[in-house]
Amino acid sequence: MPQRKRIGRTFHIDTGMGPKGQRTREALRRATRTVLERLGYHAMKVADVAAEAEVAVGLFHHYFPDLKTAACDVLAEFIREIDGRAYDLPPATDAFDAIYRPTLIWTQAYADQPGLMLCLGQVAAEVPEFREIWLRGNQLWTHRIARRLMRQFDHGGPRDRLYLSLAYTLGAMVDGLLQEIYVRRNPELSELLTTPAQVAELLSVVWYRAVYLENPPADRLTLAAPLLSMAQALGR
Repeated sequence: MPQRKRIGRTFHIDTGMGPKGQRTREALRRATRTVLERLGYHAMKVADVAAEAEVAVGLFHHYFPDLKTAACDVLAEFIREIDGRAYDLPPATDAFDAIYRPTLIWTQAYADQPGLMLCLGQVAAEVPEFREIWLRGNQLWTHRIARRLMRQFDHGGPRDRLYLSLAYTLGAMVDGLLQEIYVRRNPELSELLTTPAQVAELLSVVWYRAVYLENPPADRLTLAAPLLSMAQALGR
């Protein structure tokens, strides 16, 4: 995905905690992340997190009032990690590169931690405070894409809504395919697209063609190269 504006808001802030307390809290945060990935938000229990962190169950509540707060804290950090990797990318070398590299970052995040990706949607659906963070990040990214399209094609006014709609559509395409491959584990797609690079390439080609109404440079493609012959067969 093309780069988004960095998300700076945190869900939970520590105050007045010494080094030992900070270490314990970080151990609980790491344990929460591990349990979220393994069991999911709805199945996890305080006892699971405490066992993973190798601390007493009662100690969990000394650092977090409940599982909801711990999960939101961990997932908000997860969003910032992904956002930071995209934000820190060097300038793109061409239009296809601008699409492919951020898409690869997002794809790799799904491949590495599909459980956390599933939990993002689960928690956003149930916790208004976290939903605000999640929606804010998506809106920043989508509006950034829409503004880039407007600059590239030098349009404004009534067409602004068209570009925003296109940005939302492309984002839904990316998330939909990644959910199907890495969260729902569609066996047919998993056999066809075996690496994050292949998934990101296919998504980027479809994205590029939807925006520019032409194929990306042929020398940039491997798995998706047959798409070029499809266009040639249609005389395009």
